[in-house]
Amino acid sequence: MRRVWIISILLLFSLSMLNPSPIEVLQEYSPEETALTSQLLNIERDWTANIIVVNFDQSLINEVELVTGMPTTRSYATDTVFITHNIEYAIYYADQDYVDDLSQVVMDNSVNGSQTGTHLNETALLYQQANLDEPQRIFYPRAGRVIDGYAVEDWLEENPYVAPPSLGYTLYMVNFSSLDTLGHGLEHWYDYHPEDPDTGEKQDWFRLEWDNALNPNVTMDYASFGGRANTFVVDPSAHQWYLKWCRIWWSTDIGTEYDFWTQDLEDKVASLDLGNPTDVTALNIYLRECIWDPINQLFFPYQHQPASYVQTGLLRALVICMDVAEGTSVDSLRWVTDAEMQKVHLEELYPFINWDVQVDFIDIDEYPVWNTTFWNYATLEPDNMTFVDGLGMFGEIYDNLRPQYVDVDDPNINVFGVVFIKQQMEMHAYGKTYTGLGGGGQTVIWKAWDRYYRPDGVTPKDGISGVQLHETMHAIGFHHSWQHEHYSSDFSFSPMGYFAYHNGTATFDKNWVQATYLDQMQAILWDEFSTIRATLGQDERSETYVAEQKILDIFQDANDLYDEMDWVECFNTLHDAQEWIDRLSWSTLDDTPPTISAWGVTPNITTTGFEVIAQVVDDLAGIENVTAYVQVDGGDAIPYPCTYYNSEWHASIPSLTAAYNIEVWVVAWDWGMNRAESIHESLIIADYTLYIYITIIGGVALVVIIVILVIRKRG
Repeated sequence: MRRVWIISILLLFSLSMLNPSPIEVLQEYSPEETALTSQLLNIERDWTANIIVVNFDQSLINEVELVTGMPTTRSYATDTVFITHNIEYAIYYADQDYVDDLSQVVMDNSVNGSQTGTHLNETALLYQQANLDEPQRIFYPRAGRVIDGYAVEDWLEENPYVAPPSLGYTLYMVNFSSLDTLGHGLEHWYDYHPEDPDTGEKQDWFRLEWDNALNPNVTMDYASFGGRANTFVVDPSAHQWYLKWCRIWWSTDIGTEYDFWTQDLEDKVASLDLGNPTDVTALNIYLRECIWDPINQLFFPYQHQPASYVQTGLLRALVICMDVAEGTSVDSLRWVTDAEMQKVHLEELYPFINWDVQVDFIDIDEYPVWNTTFWNYATLEPDNMTFVDGLGMFGEIYDNLRPQYVDVDDPNINVFGVVFIKQQMEMHAYGKTYTGLGGGGQTVIWKAWDRYYRPDGVTPKDGISGVQLHETMHAIGFHHSWQHEHYSSDFSFSPMGYFAYHNGTATFDKNWVQATYLDQMQAILWDEFSTIRATLGQDERSETYVAEQKILDIFQDANDLYDEMDWVECFNTLHDAQEWIDRLSWSTLDDTPPTISAWGVTPNITTTGFEVIAQVVDDLAGIENVTAYVQVDGGDAIPYPCTYYNSEWHASIPSLTAAYNIEVWVVAWDWGMNRAESIHESLIIADYTLYIYITIIGGVALVVIIVILVIRKRG
């Protein structure tokens, strides 16, 4: 039964991936399927999406029709928390000055040329779909204007038409039909600078079936873009080939086709009589379909799970080099993934937990268990091509090898990844060729050596860090940025799409993880606080009421920070709330201060520095902190927090500049907000009274001298 379960949850990634339909995904993650909502903790947030309409005839826009069917609420459930995100929409129309300024930015940051883009030969693609063993050339160069998407995005961020919502996103729906010619001889599109994370090479290849010499120099032509900030741009007038490819390649999974996949804005308008109200409605439906995907799958995703509310994350990966005996050394392949870069991306995505990323490169001939496992599920053909049974090998690794590398019972995030690199290798599953399989906290990649390099066989082209990040995010709770029939949200910075790679994760990804993690954190802490608060009487200690009010203030601060999308500070604030809740709880149980049983300095109090050592015990709440205080020459007391080791509290005091006195003492607090202070020890450098007398006498003498000098000068 276990093997059946593993296969059922496989997510085929990389270059040809099977995925549940949107309906199946919604059922899988529906709150009703996970728990009875009445038994969950509840938390609710209010989000906003601004829609800025740029260079459209405002009289043709029907605002009600434009947002009909858009989500007004999203509900997500974890094992303990029911999360509700309410959504409001605000529609604005850019004035002509703004349109002119943006148009100038487009012209200043674009290039018009004869082979700047890519055209999809749909006839060849249809033939290849029907004849999978006959690779075809489906991509050809085309003429048009390529616009720097980064430059446009940066300008919009620096010059928003209206102030962005404090909690939410801005979508610009733009019309640049004037850049195109009739008959699509010249079109425009955007370059969003896709690149391989490991090499920095600009991506000019597409997926397994066309990553070959038949289809060189493929350009990734974006009709929409976003994800480096809280902004997304949709240009229905722009050229793209990806949605046309999706319509054909995923045809067996598509029930409804949308006009904007194959018709740009000019095509759609040409088919309508905009003097007819029915056709005006059709135009608004078309525009709504253009903006539906990014709003539903990037801004307010229905397909993802809330972030795993855990404390740690582990990515444990093996890169298995299979041609060492034939001359391909392990060292020559170390560039294909970077553990430090992976860790940076995961920490940016999920900054609230401790990440450990381990990547080892091994020679398969030195590991018999891996060698045996591979060849039990692979065959070598007479032409030296190796065919791999992907499902069989994946299951064998999952059952028998994965438990040797990660703790399969650990509730935290644990991802085990395996990469096989071999000359002339193909992996097959479900009757088709794929690059990898993933699911259940495991990824396995079978990527032939030649696909890592440019045609010269020397220049690195394409590593595996992007795919590994994609699969690790699945383990965190992400589905793809697309779902069948909804593919245009792949035009983003997120690694969860199939269109192109970027070096990192999108702001939409970060916001999703961090917001839903904080939703859970705050709901759980508020419930803990409310439970304790309900038990408080009228005659509690004053410290208890101080803690109660402090916690209320902290939760308000956390709400304000959440509404500003300041996720890290919100987390830090909620962490403070946890500590104050602990103090509140213990303050009702423990009113006895800790005991400073012994303390001293070593070697002794001196201006050259010394160490304070204290022994402190508390019988109930436990010690929260111990601090050494040092006062020099009667000035302010300087705190030096102590650290605990070898059953003692230690603080190192640096060199001091003192004229007459150094005073030292220790203060200890327990979690019940009870305070203990030690006796004070002092080093007398000079008699303080004598010091005061000398100071006074010196001051008087100075005054007398000044008076005498003044009298003499007058005389």
